[in-house]
Amino acid sequence: MLELKAALKIYRENIYQILILSFTIMLPIQMLLILSSNYFYFNLGMLDLLFIADLINGIFVLISVSVISLPFIQLAKNTYLDEQLSLSSAFDTLMRYMFPVYVISVFYAIGVALGMFALIIPGILISVLFFAFPFVFVIEEETWKKSIQRSFEFGKSHFTFLILVFLLFGLLEWFMLMSTTLVTNLITSSYVIIVGINFLVSILYYPLFYFFVAIKYIEWAGMNVSN
Repeated sequence: MLELKAALKIYRENIYQILILSFTIMLPIQMLLILSSNYFYFNLGMLDLLFIADLINGIFVLISVSVISLPFIQLAKNTYLDEQLSLSSAFDTLMRYMFPVYVISVFYAIGVALGMFALIIPGILISVLFFAFPFVFVIEEETWKKSIQRSFEFGKSHFTFLILVFLLFGLLEWFMLMSTTLVTNLITSSYVIIVGINFLVSILYYPLFYFFVAIKYIEWAGMNVSN
């Protein structure tokens, strides 16, 4: 697939920028996610309400994935469109769109979580049809309302593609985390080390996932992309 080759090329050519963005943006957000997850699982587990902890954790994961994506989408856009590449543009994008993406992602995540909790299929539909709203903000520089509309249009026209991408990268994430966790557990039982290894593994697939979808969106958006 041409998009995957292009995404891998962007990854190889920008490994330095990826590492900086991962350690300055992805790491702090993931640490907050781990702390909040442990808090809810511990307290709700004592009340035998683990399903609520699962629901809350799912919401937090979707919100963090949306916010983390912003600088990586900008990196993919700059590279793929042969624009001037700089880390400052990635950080500027995060500062510019973090609030609107966070607000929309809260409603998006709650909708997905409740849909999955209720009948599963509504959750899948919402997750696919409105997944691309951060890409609309960064790539087309659209408004809040337009980002939701364009995300729906992209999700509807690329429904099968997005389902397959979710499955592919979901399986990749599961396999890598299971493998590294198993190997790490044979060496050490330190929770901090295990979490650290899992974070390093996440650097391998999260940026690649964002690059892959960003390229697909750029090609779909065509002349609407701001240069």
